[in-house]
Amino acid sequence: MTKVKGIMLLLLGILVAAFAWENVKPAPPLKLFGFDLMVLPTFIIVYSNLLVGFLAGWIAHALKVKRNRRAALKSAQAPEHPESQETHQSHETP
Repeated sequence: MTKVKGIMLLLLGILVAAFAWENVKPAPPLKLFGFDLMVLPTFIIVYSNLLVGFLAGWIAHALKVKRNRRAALKSAQAPEHPESQETHQSHETP
């Protein structure tokens, strides 16, 4: 499995490098509220968007895992027999 993974990563690296090589020329300037901010090559704009999306997905996954762990700990600390609580409460009410 590691050989297949290595070959796939190599092909992905070649594709990323080929995309960067073919898109070196600068894109139109980035604008914000009518102001020209900067001129960047197209591949930097694309790769930075990929990086931002990857980081957002990674953070969302980490938060989900953290929430699931908290829920698991909370359920482990809860009493095992909720029916016994209901019978105790029903006997206490007049």
